[in-house]
Amino acid sequence: MKERTDSRYSVLIVSSSEQFNITVKKVLPDRRFDVIEIRKSASSARRELLVREYDLVVVNAPLTDGMGNEFVMDVVEKHSSGVILAVPTEVYASVNDHLIEYGVMTLPKPLKLAELERMIRLSIALNDRLRKVHVKLRTLNEKMEEMKIVSRAKIVLVERGMSEAEAHDYIIREAMNKGLTKKQVAEDIVDD
Repeated sequence: MKERTDSRYSVLIVSSSEQFNITVKKVLPDRRFDVIEIRKSASSARRELLVREYDLVVVNAPLTDGMGNEFVMDVVEKHSSGVILAVPTEVYASVNDHLIEYGVMTLPKPLKLAELERMIRLSIALNDRLRKVHVKLRTLNEKMEEMKIVSRAKIVLVERGMSEAEAHDYIIREAMNKGLTKKQVAEDIVDD
């Protein structure tokens, strides 16, 4: 199986600390992130997420406009981004206990670079798996849609006097003769 080292990712860093931003950029895997955006507040990050989807959102709490928990929950509910939240050590246990149920990876500050890097790599791996599932789901939905339209076309042909087997063979033969898909032939039959 081919390794996905050529995949490109996007990250939104939400932090008012320049040192935090530098640290996160430093641990991002080389040449894997082609989009790195930084926002200093939850409100500006929300606006950014309206414009573009990100593979990963890294939040340094507290933010200039709140602790960041509500923002993180918004991201989890409305987007498919992986989320990493760095919080002060004194609130880490309670925040982690609450947010882990939502798939948010929480880190205590001060950050340990190895732990941050591990969470970023884990998020990338989970994102890749999620992409594969979305592709499979889209393929299955397309196949289900094709089956529905072909079944409707068979019903139309049966109502016109063909047997189900004859209707099935007719759709396949027409698709091959006309260089169309079974779905296209079926749509033509249903539309007539």
